[in-house]
Amino acid sequence: MKRGMIALAWGRFLLALVMILALSGTGLELEAKEKSEFASWEVKKGGFFKNRKLKNQLDLIFNEEKDRFGASDIEDAALILISYLENEGYLSAKTVATITLVDGSEKTIEWNSDFEVFLPRETEAVFVSFELVEGPRFYYQNLEVVGSQILGTKEVEAFFYSEPLLFQSEKTRLFTPGLLRGGQGNLQAHLNTLGYRDARVQTEILDLDMESGACSARVTIEDGAKHVVSGVEITVAGDVDPLTVDVSGYSGQAYSRFIAQDVARELRNLYFEKGYPDTVIKTSLAVDEGSKKEKGVEILIEVDPGSQVFVDSIAFSGSESTKPSLIKSRLKLDEGDPLNPSLLEGSRLNLSRLGVFDRVAYDVKSVDENHRSIAFGLTERTTWNVDTLLGWGSYEQLRGGLIVEKMNLFGMGHRARVKTILSMKSQLGEVRYLVPEVFGTPTSMSAKVFALEREEVTFVREDFGLDLGMSRKFDGIGWDVDTIYSIKNLELQNVSLGQDLANQGDSRVGSLELRLGRDRRDSVLNPRDGYRIFSRLEWAAEALGGEVDYQRAEFGVSYHDEISRGLFWHGGLTHGAIGSFSEAQKQVPASVLFYPGGENSIRGYQRTEASPQDSDGKFIGARAYTLLNLELEQSFSNSLSLVLFFDALGTASRIEEYPFDDTLTSAGLGIRIRTFMGPIRFEYGHNLNPRELDPSGTFHFSLGYPF
Repeated sequence: MKRGMIALAWGRFLLALVMILALSGTGLELEAKEKSEFASWEVKKGGFFKNRKLKNQLDLIFNEEKDRFGASDIEDAALILISYLENEGYLSAKTVATITLVDGSEKTIEWNSDFEVFLPRETEAVFVSFELVEGPRFYYQNLEVVGSQILGTKEVEAFFYSEPLLFQSEKTRLFTPGLLRGGQGNLQAHLNTLGYRDARVQTEILDLDMESGACSARVTIEDGAKHVVSGVEITVAGDVDPLTVDVSGYSGQAYSRFIAQDVARELRNLYFEKGYPDTVIKTSLAVDEGSKKEKGVEILIEVDPGSQVFVDSIAFSGSESTKPSLIKSRLKLDEGDPLNPSLLEGSRLNLSRLGVFDRVAYDVKSVDENHRSIAFGLTERTTWNVDTLLGWGSYEQLRGGLIVEKMNLFGMGHRARVKTILSMKSQLGEVRYLVPEVFGTPTSMSAKVFALEREEVTFVREDFGLDLGMSRKFDGIGWDVDTIYSIKNLELQNVSLGQDLANQGDSRVGSLELRLGRDRRDSVLNPRDGYRIFSRLEWAAEALGGEVDYQRAEFGVSYHDEISRGLFWHGGLTHGAIGSFSEAQKQVPASVLFYPGGENSIRGYQRTEASPQDSDGKFIGARAYTLLNLELEQSFSNSLSLVLFFDALGTASRIEEYPFDDTLTSAGLGIRIRTFMGPIRFEYGHNLNPRELDPSGTFHFSLGYPF
């Protein structure tokens, strides 16, 4: 057996051993807990996931290890369960508690939302089993909208419930009194922002069927007159030179309190910059009654700057392990500067971003009328951090890992991290040293040594090398920029690639890489709105310490938006190309070519199966590819969705055939469960135009968003 296969076999064995030990440890822990002296409880009849979620909540709230539960503990736990069910729409829910007392006898108590039953104060239990009796789930059967001339019925309904477009169901229109009140308040606030300052919203329940859960309610809206800004007047108290902002653009706009807040914030920042930290701004309105349909509003703003103040001294406490020079380099003001509260808060945020403090606070004290001292109170966090990783992919299957990080090295905020990841197909180890915010700038520097061994479909790759990088986030434009110099050795074992134009030997690569990214998604793990743009440009050359010359580029964009309530669309487009200005066919190592396919690519194929093929049907890497992913997602609840997707791929096995000379398409259906780790995905992709040796389709089970 080849060396790479032996190493992978050992990796799989170690991963299996780790998981067995973890599971065994969990079992031993549970067994020990059952036999221990500590009291415990369970939740039943709510379904597997809900039972575990509620039990974990109880464990989190009552986190003290007790040898027995008192009457108040049990009653509080029952109240938490009833409240949770009511918030989920089960307004007539009950919970039946079977209580095992310290003498071994059992007692059964039932609670509902009235909570009229109380345990004897002397009750002491070692185990409590809560059985949930949910009853009907309450929903809006009908919502009547009366009076509004501004908003349509559907617009008003959206403030009270979200109903999926394709699969309408009464049960999706969840009703609780709290949601009704919340919808009323949000609708009122929305009308105010549209300029209807005197708008009034009232709600009433017309009928509530306790057997079926059906609710009929009415929303009554009085729009009132629209208020329009007629002008903004600013006056400054005292002898201070007035500072003003441009307010001409507000005239004619629909009035809302946010306009006055925006003007006040701009003025406050101007006076803060000049050293007036006690600036007080008051706003009032002069309303011209006008007609019944429209009223003019003049916004009156009074500014009292107070006294001008300068920084007298700056002191620190609680930073035993961190060098004072590092702390001072993160401050945005110094002794003798005008005291600007915005810069003071910015200094606190800079210190927090160092990652070495659990808490950063400051206290400002008066020295005299024009001088104040600043005292920062710092609480250093533990310098060691350990995280575990666990995931699943259709190709790599089970994967797990460990990250051990040492922070605040040498008291300078430096970090060292060791990461190991094992899966059924690969093993990765890396050691990284990071210097954040070099010389107080937004630029960070890092060095990383890595080794990767992965069993691909057509070869086993063995990579090891060194990366030296610089990273910077440009807050003004929202772009992340990384520049990386890399020297690495690429080695292939057990190669079953086609012989068409691939450099299948060992290669030493020296390269420069530029990465650009802008992420405006509402969630990295479960995006529903926003976009992401990224690009990676790599230049490998002998002059950079390698043996090969090639150029590799990848660009991508993804977009997410809501079409209608509960219906979303997602789109992703990525393109990559690789070639060489010198001996193009021999200079490109096989392992850096593109091998599309898999749960995060074209989903009718397993990993690499969508790569170009030679005349014998063997895979060869693509030198250019274009991938389009389109999805239509229909939500059934906050956590469950149905997804229809279409993937299209174009590839070119020779750079002369750029951008592509072969196309593949897949369409499919999937179920997605949203979790805090990202979506759990069950997807089947059917190939619409498979090649002779291609599968008709592929089923994927994976964790994480595809693009």
